[in-house]
Amino acid sequence: MRTVALLALATAVGTACLAGDPPRVYTVDDGAMPPRVIERSAPDYTDQARMARLSGTVVIRLIVDQDATLRDVHVSKSLGMGLDEKAVEAVKSWQFIPGTMDGKPVAVLTSVAVNFQLLAGRADWLMARASFDGPERDLASADYPDASGPEEYAVVNVAFDIDDSGVPANLRVDRSTDAKWEPQVLAMLSQWRFTPGAKSHCTIEFRRGKPAS
Repeated sequence: MRTVALLALATAVGTACLAGDPPRVYTVDDGAMPPRVIERSAPDYTDQARMARLSGTVVIRLIVDQDATLRDVHVSKSLGMGLDEKAVEAVKSWQFIPGTMDGKPVAVLTSVAVNFQLLAGRADWLMARASFDGPERDLASADYPDASGPEEYAVVNVAFDIDDSGVPANLRVDRSTDAKWEPQVLAMLSQWRFTPGAKSHCTIEFRRGKPAS
């Protein structure tokens, strides 16, 4: 029934717009009601992201036209390791009910969150974000230590270079919630290996546990 209703809406609006200019794009700041997702598919994980235990949220910005078609789908908050592309791929398969203005369907610029979550204990380290300055390098190995220590929330951001043979070098902690976790994360990351390639610089955010509510 939803598909039939969407097709009917698309036909009606498309006929009205055939000879006109592209429709105006509204935002909620204009007073428009945002589009609603009525059917969504879960995104796929990449092998790289699963190996890296990358877990988090990609935010996608897009326009939902008055006939429920999607356009200008792009990433506004990135995770890396191929998950941005998987998030875009998933959202393009979702079905929306168009946003409205004064009760009529209109094109609306909106954002949606695509979540990537892996099962982990409160003492397990996960990657929360990876960004590259230079060529993005694939992981060859990424071993995590066995969970240990208190079930405590922690964040450690590490910046480092990757040489042409894939070895991390010049590791530096940019930020951490508690310095006691820094040696463990640096020791772990120093053992990771990337595929050979052009030299690059990378910043990774590691997290464990959950923030206190």
